[in-house]
Amino acid sequence: MAPPCIKFFVSFVLSLAAISHLFIHSNADIDLITNICNEADDVQYCLQLFLGDPRSETVDLHGLALIAIQTTINKIQDTLDMKISYLVRDITDTVGKQRIGVCQSDYTEAVTTYKNVFQSTDKKAYQDVINGLSKGSNDVVDCQDIYRRKDPIAESPISAENIEIAIKLTGVILTVIEYLVIRN
Repeated sequence: MAPPCIKFFVSFVLSLAAISHLFIHSNADIDLITNICNEADDVQYCLQLFLGDPRSETVDLHGLALIAIQTTINKIQDTLDMKISYLVRDITDTVGKQRIGVCQSDYTEAVTTYKNVFQSTDKKAYQDVINGLSKGSNDVVDCQDIYRRKDPIAESPISAENIEIAIKLTGVILTVIEYLVIRN
């Protein structure tokens, strides 16, 4: 039987090894996030997206893709529920009603499409992911463009959301998917 001081020492060394492994593992994940985000069009947005989500430090590339897609689905659904539904109710002019109705339809389609993108990512069917991202972002862009096609030309009342979803979030997803495809 080992003396108590040796047991304590061994226990202490093993504890330090476990703690240092956790720190090294977290730093590797942060480095991965930084490397991915440095490839994104909006580096700061990408970093905020992942570093602001505590799950990001514990997942691999595949998990980062799923986090970004789920964030996008949530943003689309929130915009549909919290903004578009109120605009549909509050807008009274015929052209405005027609345009926001198109946005409502586009966003409803986009939610379904991005949910399919999530499933395709989960199955590692990356070509389906890329095709779905193209369709989903085009749905959102259509909501932006409906306000520019005919007179009176106007700014979409959800322009900020359209840009965030179609450009920023989808761009981050594509960047992660590129990493996945290259590394697989």
